[in-house]
Amino acid sequence: MRYSEWKMLSNTERKEIGWRRHPRIKTVTLFTIALAVTFIIVVLGINKNSIVHLNRKPTAQEAFNIAREFVKDHLKQPATAAFPNNSFKPVIDTATNSYQIRSSVKAINASGKMIRSDWVIGMRYTGGDWSEKNSWQVESINISPEN
Repeated sequence: MRYSEWKMLSNTERKEIGWRRHPRIKTVTLFTIALAVTFIIVVLGINKNSIVHLNRKPTAQEAFNIAREFVKDHLKQPATAAFPNNSFKPVIDTATNSYQIRSSVKAINASGKMIRSDWVIGMRYTGGDWSEKNSWQVESINISPEN
């Protein structure tokens, strides 16, 4: 029913027809359905991107980034840690999701001196988002200061 036809009806005829047939209600219903479909498409698109991100195995650079966080946890003063940007040696076994990363860190030790330490960490990727610590299991960590 068009709005011009609705205006021509008497009050009793409008009551008999019901509010669902009112032109404004039809317009609002159509816009609501269109908005809901658009929302569902957007949510599925975002979810699709998240699934792609979560189902792939981490790269060597990503493993190095999370390894630095685990190494910081073992330092006396983690706020002073300075890691080399891309100076690391990865050994990756994709069949077992094991990652071994070797690198170095400069940090202030307990006596207040800045020292350089070499570190090696063995980790296993357990699944999920690689940037979260709970997606990794640390198997071994060794931080040895240079002499």
